[in-house]
Amino acid sequence: MRRRTLIPAVLGATLIGATLISASPASATTSGTCEKAAWIGEVQGRPTGLGPGSRSGDYFWHDSYGFHLRVTQKHSKAQSYSGTITSNTPIVGFQWVKLEKQDKIALSADKLTITFALVNHGLIDGFDFKTSCADSLTVSDLKINGNAQPTGKVYLGKHRQHPASIPFTVHRKA
Repeated sequence: MRRRTLIPAVLGATLIGATLISASPASATTSGTCEKAAWIGEVQGRPTGLGPGSRSGDYFWHDSYGFHLRVTQKHSKAQSYSGTITSNTPIVGFQWVKLEKQDKIALSADKLTITFALVNHGLIDGFDFKTSCADSLTVSDLKINGNAQPTGKVYLGKHRQHPASIPFTVHRKA
């Protein structure tokens, strides 16, 4: 799996077409202990069986390395997946995974919001990120080919549970 990592000096960058177009210095650091702390059970752990050609949808989970979002589908015909993830503290770590030229990801200037538009051809597209010890994240505006993504096409955590609604908010365990 090809990964590109943004070094800490460019974590505030905006990505367009998987290309860095601007950057500002990162002001926060990640606490290893905080980021490894568990979130609600529904999002803990990599979804079982996730791989190229898995059921069409958005896969979202947390593990000791941070948060992960992947999209995939069973067919090679292009499908567009888009959405927004908002943290209550700055996003301080970011890696994109298997993105192509037409994929777009942007981190807001305040580092609280990631917006994405990924075109998938049946393989895996996505990104990983960490937060500055956030205690909640909201996932919203999930769409497939410009239409609202049904909750049954959003898979959370190891057991691939579905959110009750979109948008949805996940919380760190108390």
